[in-house]
Parts: sequence; structure tokens; C-alpha cells
Amino acid sequence: QHEATKAESEKERMRANLLRAVSHDLRTPLTTIYGSSTTLLENNDTLTNEQRVKIITGIKEDSDWLVRMVENLLSVTKIDSGQVKIIKTPTVLEELIDSVMLKFKKRYPSQKVKIELPNDMVIIPMDAILIEQVIINILENAVQHAKGMTTLILRVSTIDNRAIFEIKDDGCGINPKYLDTLFTGYYTSENDVADSHKKNAGIGLSVCSSIIKAHGSTINAENINTGGVVFRFELDTEEISHDTE
Repeated sequence: QHEATKAESEKERMRANLLRAVSHDLRTPLTTIYGSSTTLLENNDTLTNEQRVKIITGIKEDSDWLVRMVENLLSVTKIDSGQVKIIKTPTVLEELIDSVMLKFKKRYPSQKVKIELPNDMVIIPMDAILIEQVIINILENAVQHAKGMTTLILRVSTIDNRAIFEIKDDGCGINPKYLDTLFTGYYTSENDVADSHKKNAGIGLSVCSSIIKAHGSTINAENINTGGVVFRFELDTEEISHDTE
């Protein structure tokens, strides 16, 4: 009975964490959609056709992103309960990273990210939208909580049939006592989080862990001796045929 109560308590904690993650991740596009629609209503007569098309296109893109995000978060809750398995499709690594950076730059246009990718084409079977969510979440976590950060690196390397993803910063690092529970949602402390008014620290990381676990792998983080943190996860790659017709 004690174990059953503990398990149910864990599920409730995860639900609460997911709700906070939803609130955080949806706020920016919702604000943009509201602002753009208000502009259309209040200034329609003074806007050029080109300006109207640009605003409407932005609303559509943010709306599409919202729909995908909600569907993905619902999928994660089903993954955690074992009700559904993800569907992997072959994804070109370079296209994945381009899509990640396009979305990230919309949210943080002034934040530079150094990209390091293999020279050869890499194809990875994955749920691309979910993996995008993982990478963006970790990049965003660095921007918000890596106090003193001057460099943010997104590196992907390959060993045999594996792709190793690393997101590395040179900020303040993570309190060592939180490293073991970083991906459980417990990494939230008014005293120890660098930017303590942001109470969502680490909440999205539990979602990241669920997504990577569903892909048959694990995600981890470690402090760097010279300062900062590196987040790391691996995915299996697909063998590329070099035959030509």
C-alpha cells in the first residue's frame, strides 16, 4: 500500500510539472498571437497588404507550433504511462538543427549558439518534433539559468552507429546536490537556482528525460571543471547507402 501511494504521488507530481511546463512553453506564442491580432484589429486601415500578410503568416506559424506542442506534451504523458509508443521517421541531422535554431532564434534573437556538426550526412530515426523540443528546452534552460554564460555550444558527433548530442555552456554550473534528481522535476529551489524568480527551473527537463527514454536512450548532465554544464544524450543513427543508380 505504501508503494502504491508513493507511485500515485509520483504521478501527481509529474502531472503538476507538465502543467507548469505547458504554461511556460505556451506563454510566448500566445502573447505573440494576441499582440499580432490586436495590431490587425486596431490598425488594419493603415497597414499595407504586405504588412498584413506578414502578421497573418506569423499568427499561422505560432498557431501551428502551439498545436504541435500541445499534441507532443499529451503524447509525453501517454509515454510515461506506457499507453503509446513514438513513431520514428528518418530525419537528416542538419535539417533538424536548422529547424531547432529557427525556433530558438525567434524566442532569443540576441543569443548566439555555436553549432558543431559532422561533415558527413547523418540520418537519425526519431520523432523529430519531440527531439526538437528536447534541444530547445535545454538551450532555453541555459539562457535562463546559466548565470555568467558567455558561450553556448550545440555539438553533435558520431561514433559507430550513434549520434551524441551535447549542449554545453560556460555559466555558473549546477549545485552538485541536484545533479542526481535533475531530470525528476525536483530541481527547483529559491536559494539555489541562479535566477530564482523563474520557478520553472528543471521542470522541462523531466519532460526531456521522458522523450529521450521513449527513444530508447538516456539523458544526463554534468558540471565542467572549467565552469558550466554539459547536457548529453545519444540516438541511434541509420546506415546510409552510398550506392548510386
